[in-house]
Amino acid sequence: MNDKELLRLLQADPDKGLEKLIDRYGAYVSRIAHGRLYGICDERDMDEAISDIFLSFFNYGREKSFDSLDAVKPLLLVIARRRCSDILREKGRGIETVDIDAVAEIEDTRIDMNRAELIEAIKALGEPDSRIIWLKYFYGLRSKEIAKETGLKPNTIDKRTARALSKLRAMLEEDM
Repeated sequence: MNDKELLRLLQADPDKGLEKLIDRYGAYVSRIAHGRLYGICDERDMDEAISDIFLSFFNYGREKSFDSLDAVKPLLLVIARRRCSDILREKGRGIETVDIDAVAEIEDTRIDMNRAELIEAIKALGEPDSRIIWLKYFYGLRSKEIAKETGLKPNTIDKRTARALSKLRAMLEEDM
């Protein structure tokens, strides 16, 4: 079944169409959600996020008429990224209380060595670079939002991010 057939099925028989949509793209959406929310949200929150993504897709499709949509996967990707960013922003509202040294304690035993090395390398950057990287890539905040949090200008955030990423790359390549 291609995307056009799936969209027609969603239009004609929403229950069956939604079932086929989840069968076909469930693993894809799950990878996106887990990739962006791992270590920040528990499994229940991730499952809820995945359900919200499919529901948002379905509601958007009904509103716009499924027949007018061209493809499923790109739209699911956009909806998934936005939903995960919203969740990260919600979780990050109390960001001043987040202690970057506590990150290793937050992570559970399933963490792999690469992620642990990355966290250590981020901590080694020092302030404010480690905080900027943390807010940008783990909490999904934009440069403007980080600027408000840190008191720096957005273009300074962008420059520090680029330099910090270069430093991180060098530190991680050095360890290999």
